[in-house]
Amino acid sequence: MKLLWVVFCAVFLLAAAAQVSPSSSQSQTSCTPGTYYVASMNGNIDPGAADFLATSVSSAESIHACALVFVLTTNGGDGGSMESMVGSIGNFQGTNGTFITLVAPTGSFAFSAGSYIAEASNKIYMVPGTTIGSATPIVSGIPTGEENSTLTKDINAFNSYMQTLTSSNGRNATATGLMVTHGKSYSNSDALRLHVIDGVLNQTTVAGALASLGVPASTPINTPSIRSSLISVLSDPNVSSLLFLVGVFAVLADIYHPTLILSVVGVVVIAIALFGLGVFGASPLAVLLMIVGAAFIFLEVKTQHGISALIGVVVFIVGFLLIFQLPPTGAPSLPGVNFSSIPDLTYGLLAVLGAAVVIGSIYLRSIRDAIKRQPKVNEPSSLVGREGKMESDVNPGGKGVAQIASEEWSVVSDQPLKRGDLVRVIGATGLALKVEKLQK
Repeated sequence: MKLLWVVFCAVFLLAAAAQVSPSSSQSQTSCTPGTYYVASMNGNIDPGAADFLATSVSSAESIHACALVFVLTTNGGDGGSMESMVGSIGNFQGTNGTFITLVAPTGSFAFSAGSYIAEASNKIYMVPGTTIGSATPIVSGIPTGEENSTLTKDINAFNSYMQTLTSSNGRNATATGLMVTHGKSYSNSDALRLHVIDGVLNQTTVAGALASLGVPASTPINTPSIRSSLISVLSDPNVSSLLFLVGVFAVLADIYHPTLILSVVGVVVIAIALFGLGVFGASPLAVLLMIVGAAFIFLEVKTQHGISALIGVVVFIVGFLLIFQLPPTGAPSLPGVNFSSIPDLTYGLLAVLGAAVVIGSIYLRSIRDAIKRQPKVNEPSSLVGREGKMESDVNPGGKGVAQIASEEWSVVSDQPLKRGDLVRVIGATGLALKVEKLQK
């Protein structure tokens, strides 16, 4: 049974490693004048955001919208997702549609990767009290000793990328280049004066800004779906790695104390965690080390001394740390703007869960050993010395029935016994009790 579950887990682990990416939007042959599609996002640029925008483009094309208004507030995010979103914008604009980025309401901002997305749009509008810029890349995984040269190359690459996006839409590429090389940010008024954007709408709310753009009041404002939100959560390697360790512990607990439910839950959680790591683009080496760590933790079932579980936790944590050190698989040609980091809370949770796996495996083993030492309720040998009453006759060498400890048992005897005779259990033969007649 245990081997079956190990195989079952392995199948799910392999299946979960597949990565799902948003499908490209379908081509649109024409649009309906005056038809708008509005999508609104307030959050980081990540795989979930990329999925949301790709879905929005597809939905806009399905209703033959001539304009897609993307209401954006973001601190930035990763380069791969940013490029994917720029690609979605290009897909929509390539079908003669107008893509508009709207930075609203008052207090909103489009920083870092968000500024690239805005500059890829046909039109950019802001409302008073909003900001755009600060697009200098934060690059991870630079080899030791190459920090200055690599960072310079990356900044130059992003500068060229930003200027290409800006100039293709007729805006001031010199000013947007400073957002990359010098980390400049512009208020709505400065952005308009420098022609970084196309206009400022004298409104403070999203509804008011949309009305100024001519969007009918009946047009719904679409926000990220549950799927996109879930992808955003799972694409955080901190969350996925912790889920992986929780799933391993759930399966381990079920191996020690079989309930079936915990194994199913554990396998599903591990599969979800691996899906999230796949969306993030975690290095295969890092994921492999995490799986090897899980294998050592499961080996604790055989070794039962805590060392295998400890080794497994250490290997798992090494794999987890490598997620942030090795470049993602399928990294884009441009370096990634990466805001992924390991917060102190994650370190603390890893330490707690790691210790829980080691201590928990030892504790579960002690519980299982204690259960094994307890006499079984229906163990015949545990009734030796107990007295009872014959419920049938029995001849020497034959079998009869007697009531012992309020239950009926099959009994054998070397003596002839009659129904009603009082007997004492003197031994056990298989599942039958051996009895003798009590002397009056």
